[in-house]
Amino acid sequence: MNLHLWAPGFTGFGGGIAAFSRELAIGLHDLGHEVRLIGKLDTLAAWHGFPLLGAGRYPRLFQSAGFAAMALTSCARHRPNHVISTHLNFGPLAHLAKRAFGTPFTLVAHGIDVHDGLSSARRAALCAADRVVAVSAWTRQRVLDLAGIEPARVSLLPNAVDEARFTVGVRPDKLAKRYNLRAEERVVLTVARLDAGEGYKGYDRIVQALPAVQAACGRVRFLLVGKGDDRARLEAMARSLQVEHSVTFAGFVPDEELADHYRLADAFVMPSTGEGFGIVFLEAMACGTPVLAGNRDGSVDAVDGGRLGHLIDPNNVDAIANGIIAMLKQQGPAWWFDRQALHDAVVQRFGRKAFRDTLRKAFCF
Repeated sequence: MNLHLWAPGFTGFGGGIAAFSRELAIGLHDLGHEVRLIGKLDTLAAWHGFPLLGAGRYPRLFQSAGFAAMALTSCARHRPNHVISTHLNFGPLAHLAKRAFGTPFTLVAHGIDVHDGLSSARRAALCAADRVVAVSAWTRQRVLDLAGIEPARVSLLPNAVDEARFTVGVRPDKLAKRYNLRAEERVVLTVARLDAGEGYKGYDRIVQALPAVQAACGRVRFLLVGKGDDRARLEAMARSLQVEHSVTFAGFVPDEELADHYRLADAFVMPSTGEGFGIVFLEAMACGTPVLAGNRDGSVDAVDGGRLGHLIDPNNVDAIANGIIAMLKQQGPAWWFDRQALHDAVVQRFGRKAFRDTLRKAFCF
């Protein structure tokens, strides 16, 4: 089929939605479809052999209008059999394309993008979509809770991990030196944007748990990868708890260094309460790093209901501390702490082959 895939972006860093969009493009192509990409923030004319239109070359003020013009013009010119939007923000535009050209469309829901305050235009787009794809059971339920959407139209398609990029490797000495890690220090890692509006990631509760973790495990460094306007609050919190020398703010880390940061860590921890899925869990496990996740959101799907990682109450600081202590003391299934075994397990469940198999079922055109 001739498919148009819309996304915030396919190139550069873009978090979980960008990673999902890239895997979706490759997966649809591998299933035999012709795929044309339109990315709001992209500037290139092609990506991995796919034709790519992008509005990123426009001034920021005009990018939304530029993206809309590109998407609608491309629909009119190429008459795709189906449009797939990997962000709900583009739902009203896809709805317009359906009314104007009769083009069926699918919307992908990721989690906190689905909520009671959703605009009437986005609600209408969800109700008019020929298919809604949710990345986790938690996200799917949020879609159904909006009402007006038949359960049969909402399918599950979990994120996939790029097993060729996220692999088991040696502990990177260059990063240990960069962060002045001592040989005996254990590393707890979180990768997240430090935006005040994304406090649901739970990184502040890790800071609060750190004194108890250190009392039980000795020297432990909390390495926080990501940047944003919430850093000052976290720094003040660390000072008040007298753990400021044990919390390292790595800031933004380029894509090419991300896997090495996972390999540096003894445990990856993100006790979130509003994560739609959490591809960072898959990336960490594919690098052989055991994970600790919250049991209140889509993180449950990312660790396969607790089979692949440890689940705790993300709102309970004591539970977070005890969970981290258990991970650092390797209390759990032995294969969680065997890096190659953990890599193999997550690839079997969330690798590209598994993604293709689920994709084939989710998109029965």
